[in-house]
Amino acid sequence: MFSGTAFTQAKSGIENYNLLSQSEKYIWMPIIHYQSSKGIYTELRYNYEDVQTLSLFAGKTFTSGKTLDFTITPMAGFSTGKFTGLSLAANLDTEWKNFYLSSQTQYSIGTKKEVDNFFFTWSELGYNISKNLYSGVAAQYTRQQGVGSIESGFVAGVIFKNVEVPVYVFNPFKPGGHFVVGLNYEFDLKKKR
Repeated sequence: MFSGTAFTQAKSGIENYNLLSQSEKYIWMPIIHYQSSKGIYTELRYNYEDVQTLSLFAGKTFTSGKTLDFTITPMAGFSTGKFTGLSLAANLDTEWKNFYLSSQTQYSIGTKKEVDNFFFTWSELGYNISKNLYSGVAAQYTRQQGVGSIESGFVAGVIFKNVEVPVYVFNPFKPGGHFVVGLNYEFDLKKKR
């Protein structure tokens, strides 16, 4: 199913997400990722699994597709801080014509007695209006201590060359709705001659 796609060059990126809510404290979630020319993938996150938590993930990216482009990156990770534990995760992306589906899923096992295991997924289904604009629906689901919680909403974004600004609104028609605003930059790493 997956091709042995040769990645032409390494790439990296910096993602900067900001959680804005009237009912909760401001949360800054930076993510730095790197993918080698052979598809080896690493990701460093802060405040993602929980506030005051630093996480490192590593995995390998596989791609497939002719009519339907498909990418999956299975990963394993370690977190330390307020949440300390191990995680198994996967990033999935697929595109067909102007439509896209994206999902980040993980199961995390706490290594401290006072920290519970949890399952989390963040998914988007959207449409690329042009090469610079997209919009769609988004949802995040968390299950911890046998209780599941889902937040749904909308996403819209603008892209200028290598810079992307996504804006999410979750639970827009309920009390406690909140925004997530990102400022992301991705770039290719050229080989030295």
